[in-house]
Formats: sequence, structure tokens, C-alpha cells
Amino acid sequence: MKKINFGYYGNFNTTHQTEVYIADALERAGHIVHRIDRNNTNLIDCDYVFFAKLFNMVLINKAKKQGITTISWTFDLYRGKYRKRHDYYLPHYEADIVITTDADDEYHTVRQGVHKPEKIEIKGKKIYNVIFVGNPGIVFKHYKLRKEMIQRVKPKIFQNTRGLALNKVLGQSKIALGDSIPSPNYWSNRLYEMTGRGGFYIHPKVEGMPDYIPQFRRGKAKEMVKYYLEHEEEREELRKIQFEMCPTYDDRIKEFIKIIKEKT
Repeated sequence: MKKINFGYYGNFNTTHQTEVYIADALERAGHIVHRIDRNNTNLIDCDYVFFAKLFNMVLINKAKKQGITTISWTFDLYRGKYRKRHDYYLPHYEADIVITTDADDEYHTVRQGVHKPEKIEIKGKKIYNVIFVGNPGIVFKHYKLRKEMIQRVKPKIFQNTRGLALNKVLGQSKIALGDSIPSPNYWSNRLYEMTGRGGFYIHPKVEGMPDYIPQFRRGKAKEMVKYYLEHEEEREELRKIQFEMCPTYDDRIKEFIKIIKEKT
């Protein structure tokens, strides 16, 4: 296999970043990855300029002048009004190869995953009935539905818990409550972070979501939580399926490389 030389412009400030997981997976697949801060507009010698989020066109314009193919793989909701609302999305659809996680038919879709070294179960005594991991919806207006759901279900909130510490929390929890910005065929990486680290995950109903994720109608989360708390064997059987079905970023990189080879 020919090694591909990526200039990867992203957020590498902590170990618990999606760009870090992807860079690690690319390197495990035998490729070369230069990890460069996304605010750095210096163009390096590489086969591809690769990025998740840029805030201007400087780097892309430089790459185009040098004949270097640009690739964007963004993890936020990308389609329709959400793309048009933010100027920082401009570089994403100006890249030569555009990859999204929201199944927008205009572009290529590669979903998220879990960091392969951390796809493990850390089992423990169940001390939490239901948890929610992430922002509980107090700050942003589009989190109104999430805030209402959390107020009704009253899960234990974990906000800055990542890596194997999250695996441990999930091993101590019966149910992990999910949420994403409502949109067909889109869900956040929370699905993979919960299931791939051993948790049992439920989510508001979304068109296209895998059928091994129990989905409830908005306003009915409490009823589903009650059901699965009362049906432990069914819950545990489905939790195991969720864990087994969860892809790693190593799996996603195979999809990613296939797209690159087909397009260049």
C-alpha cells in the first residue's frame, strides 16, 4: 500500500479530539500525518491538505495554486440552513473532496466512530440509572428540546468526561440518554462515544439512525427510560449489540481512503 502524506490542519490541543482520533487511525493504517494547528495558514509539502474546520480560504487558495487536492471532513450538521448560517462553513464546500457526517446526498458521507484503543468495556457496579454526557442545553437556543428532555428525565449530567474515564462512567450506568440537533440522517458522535465505550444508548427518533438504537418520540424519553430500567435482560442484550456494532475510526478510515482513491 502506498503511503499517503497528509497535511492535517485541525484542533490537536488535547488528546480527546476527533482530529486526534482520525490522525491516529491514519497512522495505524500506514499513512503519514503532519498535525498542524487549524489557524496556521502555512502550506506544507503534502499529497493532500486535510481539515475539519477552517475559518477562511487562505490555505485552500494556496493549495489550489500548488495543485494540491484539498479534503474537508466536518463533523457538525452541514446541510441546508445550518451550512448557510455560518460563514466558517465556506471552506468546507470549496474543498475538492467534501465529506460530511449527515448523509447530505450532494457530498460524501463518512460517519463518526470511537477511538480504537478506547473501544473497551469497564464494568462496574451500577450506581446511575440514567446519565447524559455533554452540554445539558442551558446555553444555546437550539438546545431547548434537550433542556426540556433533561428536566423531565433528570439524568445525572457529565460534562467534561472523556477517554477511559467515560468508559468507567458508562460501566456504572444503566442508560445513557442521547440527543442531537434535530435533522434527518444526522446524529452527533455521542452515539459512538456511548455505545463504543460500553454504554446502553437511547435517542430521540431520527430518520436513518441504526435500528439497534432504541428511539423515542420527543416528550417520551421518560417512558422509554422506565421501560428499560424494568427490563434488564433485554437492555443488556441490546447493549452488547450496540457495542459490537459500533465502528472505530480505523473502520471509518477505510471508507475515507476509498473515497480519496476514487476521486483522485
